[in-house]
Amino acid sequence: MKTTYTSKQYPNSSSNISFLTEEVNECPLCKKAIKPVCLNMFHLERTSPYLMHGHFLCTSCQRSFVADYKVHLDKNEYVSSGPTNIGPISYREESFDDNVKAMSPQFAKIYNQALAAETYNLDEIAGLGYRKSLEFLVKDFAIHTHPSESDKIKSMTLSQCITKYINSTNIATLATRSAWIGNDEAHYIRKQESRDVQDMKKFIKATVYFISMILITEDAESIEPVK
Repeated sequence: MKTTYTSKQYPNSSSNISFLTEEVNECPLCKKAIKPVCLNMFHLERTSPYLMHGHFLCTSCQRSFVADYKVHLDKNEYVSSGPTNIGPISYREESFDDNVKAMSPQFAKIYNQALAAETYNLDEIAGLGYRKSLEFLVKDFAIHTHPSESDKIKSMTLSQCITKYINSTNIATLATRSAWIGNDEAHYIRKQESRDVQDMKKFIKATVYFISMILITEDAESIEPVK
């Protein structure tokens, strides 16, 4: 949605510039969809393109954030394509089923560190973190189902572990494809050019779901009939 802001020249307001731009529609702190309140908008010099600095209030979490805009003159109208920078950025941790976290606490920790990296635009390392979280998840599940072979599982490659110890077709398919995409994040040449980190995240979450269902079923099976 487009809106018009008026920027005042700092330190005096003798030169104001009104410009049309795309409105911020999500708070960088609480991640809620919002229509923010512009508390202040200013610029320092009359040079083109102008760099405008905005101070906004989130109507959801009641916290403030800033946004920068590059503004240029187009057909006698000042315009901007949208904010070039918004901050401070915050991220919300992904929550996982308690059974999964108890089985693989490192998975949840690593996954959320990768999510933090992605949130802060560290896109070149986030994928590696998601790939590492997948390995902990799958190997911990394999150890859960084959506890006597723990040492062997730990020393295997992820691919070997999936082939030998993961009996669920759904989990094996999702984990294998996630690993393929994750491996591309560590290599110079990508093999899965049509897939990216977002696909890997979806597959990991689906893997978590199927593992969670197995763990819940095991819990249900532990209940003995009452005579």
